[in-house]
Parts: sequence; structure tokens; C-alpha cells
Amino acid sequence: MHATRFDGSFGGWRSEARRLLQAGVPPHAVNWQAGKDDGNLFASLVPEPVQASSPPALRIPRELPELLENAARFRAEDRWALLYRILWRVSQGDRAAMLAGDRDGSVLQRRIKSVYREAHHMHAFLRFRQRPAEAGAPAFVAWHEPAHDILEIVVEHFAERLGRATWLVATPDAAA
Repeated sequence: MHATRFDGSFGGWRSEARRLLQAGVPPHAVNWQAGKDDGNLFASLVPEPVQASSPPALRIPRELPELLENAARFRAEDRWALLYRILWRVSQGDRAAMLAGDRDGSVLQRRIKSVYREAHHMHAFLRFRQRPAEAGAPAFVAWHEPAHDILEIVVEHFAERLGRATWLVATPDAAA
């Protein structure tokens, strides 16, 4: 079993997934650990996968990275494992793994739909409160507790709507 620790971002997962894929590590042999090091002294002793002399060229459809990135916003314990399993299958030539008719593809598509639904809810129901004018403080503030990691994909909507006004959207995990 390969314990793979990364920063919890899609970019961090993607670089680890690429490394594991090129090393030929199958999905069932990977334990994804997102987030900071929890102080485990033995985490660094986990053996690295053996690299082939020249990594094989990865061939994946152009649309797959975007699908995986959107599905990565869905909060679930198995999100990184599911994404790697789909990536593994597609890289092995099984493009059905991306489609709704497939077992993994169905989960992928449902998660993407749920993320987009949550983004729509944030667009529709987030309400800003105007604050008294203070130097350096935003004029409008809002708090939202989204079910998924959608802040990055909704901030452009608010930037367009609020024009030149200063604003802040805060969530339990981040702020924009």
C-alpha cells in the first residue's frame, strides 16, 4: 500500500496522480492522505513506487482533467481515490469510466452535477451586508457554508455583479 500525502488541492493531487500513474501503481494500492502532515514520524518511511526507466506517455482525453477538477470540489472521503481510479481506467483505454452509464462514471457525473447545483445556490441565495465605511475594510461582506469546495468557481460571478465595490465572501474553509 502506497500512502500518498499531498496538500489537499486538485493541483497537488494531479501531480501525485501523474507520478503514481507513470510508476504503474494501481488504484487499490494507493491510500490518499490530503492535508498537512499530522506529525507522523513514520510517514516519510513509506516506500516510494519504483520508477520505470522511461515513464510511458500518458494518453487521456482532453476533457478529462476538467471533469476531474470539478468532481474534486465534491466533499467526500473517497473523492481522491475515485478520481485516481477513473484516471487509471481511462489511461488504460477504458474511456467508459468518464460516462454516466459506468459505475464510476455515474458517481463522477452525479458529483459534478451536485457541485454545479451548489454553485448555483450560492449565486442565488448569498446575501451581502453593507458595512460602515472604514479604511481598508470591504464595503460588503457575506458568509456562506457551502456543501462543497466551490468558492473558487463562484467568485467571478460576484466580481462581475459588484463592480468596483469592495467585498468579502467568507466560508468556513476560505475567503475571497
